[in-house]
Amino acid sequence: MSDKESTQVNDLVARAQNGDQAAFGELVELNHNRVFGQILRMVRNTEDAKDITQLAWIKAWKKIGTFRFESAFSSWLYRVATFTALDAIRKRDSRRETNIDDLEEANIAGDSTSVIAPPEQVRNLERQEIREQFLKALNRLPEHHKTALMLREIDGLTYKEIAARTNCKTGTVMSRIFNARNAIQIYMKEFLS
Repeated sequence: MSDKESTQVNDLVARAQNGDQAAFGELVELNHNRVFGQILRMVRNTEDAKDITQLAWIKAWKKIGTFRFESAFSSWLYRVATFTALDAIRKRDSRRETNIDDLEEANIAGDSTSVIAPPEQVRNLERQEIREQFLKALNRLPEHHKTALMLREIDGLTYKEIAARTNCKTGTVMSRIFNARNAIQIYMKEFLS
């Protein structure tokens, strides 16, 4: 993004922070496709992605006052979108877990349903537990490490694209991603051992 474009975006953000809904609408137009694409890659369901994207924009509007112009607005926005999607995934998985708990209670109550879960259900629970631990590890990372890693792994951006988006050098991006991966590996190794 050029300096002129960056200045225009920052002007729109400042106006939106002062309650200008039209300015926020322009920010939505500028970023909607990228935000939707990011969420779609995370949830892999178009209808869910549409709903979660709307929630992300609502959150962004409510939280726009927290943006401090210390990084690119797009980086801040992607974090809002990513956490909105992760919350939706957690809620969805929690609903599934509740259904499994209901089944177990029915078994304890003497229902004729088998107590032994099918192998796929066991694998899903294991994956869910690993995903939860991964999210915990991710949330332990410093914000700039987390952002760089998510832009690389979720958005599939190159190091150069991430550097442009986060206003830092390519070497810094590489270092942040390396450190983020390393920290997550250490945490996950402790969890899996």
